Amino acid sequence: MSRASAHPIASTLLAAMLLAPSSFAFDTPLSDHAIREAYFLGQRRDVKTTEFLDKYRRFFPVPESGPWVSIVELFTPYAEAVELSRQRSFGYSAQDAAGDYRKNKDRIRVTITIQFTSSYGAVIQENPSQRSGSANTFSPRSPDFWKDFSYRLFDGDQLIEPLEVQGSPTYRRGGDGSDMTGAVIVLLYDAEKISSDGDAAVVVDIPDYAQVVAPFDLATLR
Repeated sequence: MSRASAHPIASTLLAAMLLAPSSFAFDTPLSDHAIREAYFLGQRRDVKTTEFLDKYRRFFPVPESGPWVSIVELFTPYAEAVELSRQRSFGYSAQDAAGDYRKNKDRIRVTITIQFTSSYGAVIQENPSQRSGSANTFSPRSPDFWKDFSYRLFDGDQLIEPLEVQGSPTYRRGGDGSDMTGAVIVLLYDAEKISSDGDAAVVVDIPDYAQVVAPFDLATLR
């Protein structure tokens, strides 16, 4: 092979090497093309949509004891655009998707779903009596029980502080409003503060129970 013909090949390989990291990193900011692509993927609402979003979720089995951290989600701006499109149907356009992206800006959304179990339920026993035959006293668990836990996002070894933390209790469908089943916690982060090509982990600390760790390889997320 002549030196003249080898030069363009080498240049092409060098360009591919330079482009490779960003091709495997999550997108931010999103281009107009990426927003439209996310919009149409969400509008499909089929297996392909589900399979894509499941890459941004970690599922956990029911623990032997304590509350159940069942799902941890880490949604990049692109995944969030897909999810918003999936949730909206009639009258929702690609232009609406672009407007939602501009309103939400480049945020990483971490969502943690906690469910009650037989050992950690909607009622708690108060001052259990040691005397035989004495009646036990029970009271409803506080809707703010989730505030007793801690929620952290690590980018490698670096702890990332959230912009906002929200939480709300969940209730059994069709109940009278008193059948609390757990809680959903949402933490928002500035995407620019998080590297897009490393390992991340969402850590949930529960007093008196096992810690839950949800790892994510950011280089595989879009």
